[in-house]
Amino acid sequence: MVESDSLHSAAHALMNEVIEGAKSCGYNLPADVAVEHMKRTETMGPYKPSTLLDFEAGRALEVEAFWGEPLRRARTEEIAMPRLEQLYALLKSLNARCE
Repeated sequence: MVESDSLHSAAHALMNEVIEGAKSCGYNLPADVAVEHMKRTETMGPYKPSTLLDFEAGRALEVEAFWGEPLRRARTEEIAMPRLEQLYALLKSLNARCE
């Protein structure tokens, strides 16, 4: 993701969408939190997040906790989160292979 401009942009846009959704739900996050997280990620070197490790091992992904719950909270507040909604749907379909 760090080396791909398009993936970097997509991740940043998703993070900003989630941050705006959180603000609408009463969680005020600093405006630069997405940039700070991206900078921190760039300094970490190669690593695999836990979701990728689960996927590679054929285990179910923690879709509901990581992506489903924020999406449900946004929907309760009638906040549109199309990027998160798309990611959630894709990850749920990946989880179906584990059932």
